[in-house]
Amino acid sequence: MTTTTETIPATGAAGRRLPRLRTIVLAFVVGIILASISAAVGLAAYTQMQQGRVLPGVRVGTVDISGLDRAAAADRLHAAYGSYGQGHVLVTIGTTTHEIPYSEVDRRADVDAMLDAAFAVGRGGSAVDQALGTVRALTKGTDIQPRVSLDTSALSSQLAAIAESSDRPPVDAQIKVTSRGFAATPAVNGSSFDYQSSTSEIAARLGQLDAPAELKVTVTPTVLVPSITDAAAAQAASAAASMSKPIVLQDGKETWTIKSATIRGWIDFAVVGGVYAPQVDPTAVRASLKTLAKQVDRQPKDAKFLFSNDNKVVGITASVSGRALDVPNTASRVLEVLTARATTGLSTSEAVTASLITKAPKLTTEVAQKSAPLMKPISSWTTYYQSGLHNGFGTNITLPSMTISGTVVAPGEWFSYLTTIGPITQARGYKLGGAIIDGHSVEGKTIGGGMCSSSTTLFNAALRGGYQIGARRNHYYYIARYPLGLDATVVETNDGGIAQDMSWRNDTPYPVLIRAYARPGIVRFTLYSVPNGRHVSLSRPTVKNFSRGYTVVQKTTSIPAGSRQQVEYQANGQDVWVTRVVRDSSGSIVHQETYYSHYTRMIGIVLLGVAKS
Repeated sequence: MTTTTETIPATGAAGRRLPRLRTIVLAFVVGIILASISAAVGLAAYTQMQQGRVLPGVRVGTVDISGLDRAAAADRLHAAYGSYGQGHVLVTIGTTTHEIPYSEVDRRADVDAMLDAAFAVGRGGSAVDQALGTVRALTKGTDIQPRVSLDTSALSSQLAAIAESSDRPPVDAQIKVTSRGFAATPAVNGSSFDYQSSTSEIAARLGQLDAPAELKVTVTPTVLVPSITDAAAAQAASAAASMSKPIVLQDGKETWTIKSATIRGWIDFAVVGGVYAPQVDPTAVRASLKTLAKQVDRQPKDAKFLFSNDNKVVGITASVSGRALDVPNTASRVLEVLTARATTGLSTSEAVTASLITKAPKLTTEVAQKSAPLMKPISSWTTYYQSGLHNGFGTNITLPSMTISGTVVAPGEWFSYLTTIGPITQARGYKLGGAIIDGHSVEGKTIGGGMCSSSTTLFNAALRGGYQIGARRNHYYYIARYPLGLDATVVETNDGGIAQDMSWRNDTPYPVLIRAYARPGIVRFTLYSVPNGRHVSLSRPTVKNFSRGYTVVQKTTSIPAGSRQQVEYQANGQDVWVTRVVRDSSGSIVHQETYYSHYTRMIGIVLLGVAKS
């Protein structure tokens, strides 16, 4: 069975009322819209009338700035909140208080920010937002929170300056070496003001509107502890005291003591591996031992030949070995003891065995015993001279000659005239004598003047002995008592050095003994050795460019009338060559050399005293 249902539209009075209701609602809505449009147009017109001014009802804190332009509003706000920039911060660190005026950190009312907020009321967002803002200001008013600004970088700079003036670095305990021991200065704690953390804290308090005109801040600085404490210094001083007890160097039964004061001079203090402890300067140890070596060192003594009255070798005296302190090795041993004293506390009386170097004599007892029966004169030379003021009346010739007498020149050894005679000083007995200075004879001005008679004599003995010749130079002008072309001058520098030496080398396998005979007016050197078969020949002097010297007389009033005084001696100018040939026992040439000498012509001068006119 099928059922059908239909819907029949309403008719009658109800159906006729619906179009009329819609018309009423539409009219109401249109009215509201027209009213809103009218209100909006009115508000827009009102806002346009307030252009450049704060809308009515706007307050900053308790200050009403309604209707004011920006300048007037700014004046009112500056007047109301100017106190924000008045005041100071008092920062107390310990017993010291530092003042920071608000003006130095630019704390003030942020008037520009407050004005920007005030002028934004009713002027931001959509038209509806602006309308609502305007209505709210007119009906209820708008309150804007006052604002304060601050230059935190300036505040940080001010606090950094306070930290710089108030911070104190810690002072380490220190130990000073004194003449009696070790003196300690106590450690002192330091302090540090953490100004960066304080900057954040103070800036936050100054950023509050109710910050007082006098903001007091008390800071507790950080305590800085020294790295070297009093306890560490005391421990180091105790170790140093143990180290600085006397040290005894020994060699057999001989001993030498290094005093405590000397050892204290080696010690300093430093932090090594995090520990403050005494440190020994190895350089200072070696320097002290070099000084001590003057007591320890002993020069070797050569064996000596004993002569009979007829100058024959009849015996010897025994040689004695010398010794020298081995400074580097001894210093190492001393440092080991000092280190042990500081760490393990070894006995302070412990001795150190000195490290010594044996110095053999040039002529040992054994060699001398073998050579003595065979020693004979090998060569000799004698010079005769006039004793006078120019040679210290013979002293300046005799003294160096007798100093050399007894010297043994070992096989292969070089002999140096100036080194062997030692310093030429008046304290050793030398006198003022003559010398050739700038080409002229100068009397009584030079210490040791005239000793060239000694050096020339020994040179001629060595030359004729067939030995290798080293340094040699002729005089400025020829002196007649010397062999022509075979003189040998020696010159010492002003500071005691060697300007010109006379030297020769014993190039034979046998020792050479130098014996001298010297008395005023004569000097003789004789060289003794084991005959070696050498034969020496000297050529006749070859002379060229000869120019005869002469003497003149000059009158002067500087000496008594009628007296004479020779101030320069004549000498012939010439160039001279002498050749020496040395042959061994087989006839082979061992040495061959030519000695050249240039002598300047000298004009002798005799002063004749005359009366003053």
